[in-house]
Amino acid sequence: MRLGGKIALISGGASGIGAATARRFAEEGARVVIADLDEAKGLALAETIGAAAAFVRLDVTDAAGWEAATEFARRRFGALTTLVGSAGISVPASIEDETLEGFRRTLSINLEGIFLGCQAGVRAMKAGSGGSIVNVASTLGARAGAVFPAYAASKGGVRLLTRSVALHCAEQGYDIRVNCILPGAIHTEMVDRYIAMGEAAGATREQVIDRFANAHPMKRLGRPREPADAIVFLASDEASFTTGADLPVDGGFLA
Repeated sequence: MRLGGKIALISGGASGIGAATARRFAEEGARVVIADLDEAKGLALAETIGAAAAFVRLDVTDAAGWEAATEFARRRFGALTTLVGSAGISVPASIEDETLEGFRRTLSINLEGIFLGCQAGVRAMKAGSGGSIVNVASTLGARAGAVFPAYAASKGGVRLLTRSVALHCAEQGYDIRVNCILPGAIHTEMVDRYIAMGEAAGATREQVIDRFANAHPMKRLGRPREPADAIVFLASDEASFTTGADLPVDGGFLA
């Protein structure tokens, strides 16, 4: 049980990479708080996992909501040891098509949400026995796409924010490690929306999937369990000397 005794809070935990991570954490012995705006999905997932999981509603752009979520985790399971920042949105629009409102919304959820999560996580963990924060960035935070200026900016920000928090915790002597993963195209609900958009534009489902797959040297989409397994590693004591790191889970996309 690689995560035995760990108490984890996962933002965006009701779907996608967050949901896969919640399942993997429970399999590895952790107790998990699934934090999300989607109450129906979050409660259903917690019920599926069983006694090791609970759901709390969280708007990641709300600082008070983060404090309430970490306090809920403490009351329900004990002192927080692990925080996974997985909540995010992806809305394609080039620099000519993007609106200031859309740009700000993406940064608010994808970057400010991680900022608030790191603040809440550090505050909770430094008062206990330390722990691990793992944020979900993206390969598009390292290699931009023409129709993703907002998403790329937000995920690039997540990478450097993660490193800054990692350095602060190390310099302060907090036993808190802070890392992030860089997923490629993972076949989650987010990618399913892009597949539907491609179909609406006249392509077949198979053609759209092939486009995603062929962008990766391994010629396939990632499976949600694969980034979840990387998060398990970074959250575990096996990664005890790893902080401030980017871990690509991308089928060779950034190689």
